[in-house]
Amino acid sequence: MDTLWSMSTTIREAERIEGFLKTATELEGKEWNQHTQMEFQIRLIKNRQYLNNSDNAQTFNKLNEKQCNILRDKSKEMTFEEAKEIFEAKKYEDPPMRGRQSMSPLVKLGLVYIIDGKVAISDVGRKLAENKIEFDDFMMDSLLKFQYPNPYEGGFKDWNTKPFINTLRLIKRVNERCNDLGMKEKGISKHEFGIFALSLKSYKDVNMVAEKVIKFREEYESLREIEKDDYVRNYAQNYLKTFKNPESNTSEYTDNMIRYMRLTKYIYIRGKYNYTYIDLEPRRMTEIDSILEADDGHALEFSEEQWRNYMGVYGAYKLPFETEEKLKKILRDIRSEINELEKELKIESSSISIEDEYNMDNIKLRIKEYRAYRRELQNQKIKKEYHEDTNKIEDAMQALIYIRDRNRAKLSKKYSIELEKWSNVALNIINDSLLIKPNAPVGDDNEPTYTAPSGVADIECYYKDFSSICEVTMLCNKDQWYNEGQPVMRHLRDFENSNTELPNYCLFIAPSLHQDTINTFFNSVKFQYEGKKQKIIPITINQLIYILETIKILHEKGKTLKHQSVMKLYESCSDDERIEDSIMWREYIEQQLELWRKELVA
Repeated sequence: MDTLWSMSTTIREAERIEGFLKTATELEGKEWNQHTQMEFQIRLIKNRQYLNNSDNAQTFNKLNEKQCNILRDKSKEMTFEEAKEIFEAKKYEDPPMRGRQSMSPLVKLGLVYIIDGKVAISDVGRKLAENKIEFDDFMMDSLLKFQYPNPYEGGFKDWNTKPFINTLRLIKRVNERCNDLGMKEKGISKHEFGIFALSLKSYKDVNMVAEKVIKFREEYESLREIEKDDYVRNYAQNYLKTFKNPESNTSEYTDNMIRYMRLTKYIYIRGKYNYTYIDLEPRRMTEIDSILEADDGHALEFSEEQWRNYMGVYGAYKLPFETEEKLKKILRDIRSEINELEKELKIESSSISIEDEYNMDNIKLRIKEYRAYRRELQNQKIKKEYHEDTNKIEDAMQALIYIRDRNRAKLSKKYSIELEKWSNVALNIINDSLLIKPNAPVGDDNEPTYTAPSGVADIECYYKDFSSICEVTMLCNKDQWYNEGQPVMRHLRDFENSNTELPNYCLFIAPSLHQDTINTFFNSVKFQYEGKKQKIIPITINQLIYILETIKILHEKGKTLKHQSVMKLYESCSDDERIEDSIMWREYIEQQLELWRKELVA
């Protein structure tokens, strides 16, 4: 049976790799036998890296109520014995296999190896576990090196490819052919990615497969909407004849690989709400072109030891664009974009020196700094565009409606990144903030690659007269309380401790609010959290849309909203003197929003 290429189907969300790796470091030097394989899986449960999906009923299958509560209550540290009891209660058919499966992606990515029967952490694994390299940089390094065949995986003996590099080449070639044919250049669709890119076996086949993509697209786009799903299904079954369920496999693997590839910042996703096309990042074309010119994407020959030393050592793949000439070109391109953004924003142009920067490390540092500055300007541009164009406010409202409705379709996990993105946009729209600072990592297109890391607020908001954080979640059931209750209050307290000069608030946004979450936040507002009261305002996506509708009405009347009015709303919604109990708090906030609108638009 044929297969598709993928970095991992065990760890579907790339950012979880770090948690798996840090758990693996607890076994370093131990014999990798059936006992430690089970121990690894138990430790993953203990560290909340496995059986951590509260939305999945399968997580709690075969567990008693006490064990379910232990998994749900993420505010408490789980003991090894508790994790072991949960593991044993699941009654897996082959318990050690679970540990082997969980270790497999770490080995595949070169982070961990089994050497002389013992667990060994590689050079890149140690650097990543000790936070000496950034996760995005590690992912790019690993994807550029990864190839089929390789000494650690069977089933790919007839392949000859570096899949990531040849996927980039395929996208570029499809765009070139679209240009030749007078078609719109837009990368490749998710359907095309799943069918063609993930089954691309040889670097020699890129041009041939690109022609198949073009033919597929021409036929697909000529069909009526009602015919398209059947066409994709039938095409996948005929093209991938030896697959048991090609339509499901290609869809699942595509979502998986897009998450991984986005971290390199070499691709970006086209589409306003339901992203459907994967394209090359135009701001990274110097890097991409350099790689494609220097590496034809064919697999190299390695012994097991050579492969370990290659995949397991950070920087073993020499980046062809790391020359003085090309780095200066990258910096010049960033400078041009920065100056263009400054011109749009009517900001004095930055003086960015290039010719005098002869030290390679210095140039790379400047590139990193100016990319960060470009992101600040991109956020300012968002604020400017949404304040000047009422239609843009409507776009944000429609995006939030789409996310809300996707949640009703039980697709909440997939849209958590989108909720962070559009909440950031909404906060930029609402008033005259000094800075809205999302903590989610982003690509050069300023689109988030995944959600904000644990330990920090999702979004930080700074105003002249107050500061706040914004926390968002797609969880709606009791897991909302388990996952968000303590962390939200803790993030707010950390923020309060770092910003002592002004009042601080927390805006909490979810599709719906569970009463247990309301009860928890109420205690913090009415009484105290760790000795001091807090100001938390829990609202739904619908209520955020209601706020944006209010802003739109004001704009149509030629009015703007000042941050003091938002502070007044936050203050009234969290006024402990007027909130009698947690049951009525939800209704009270709804009433305050209505009064706030009436006062503003009168």
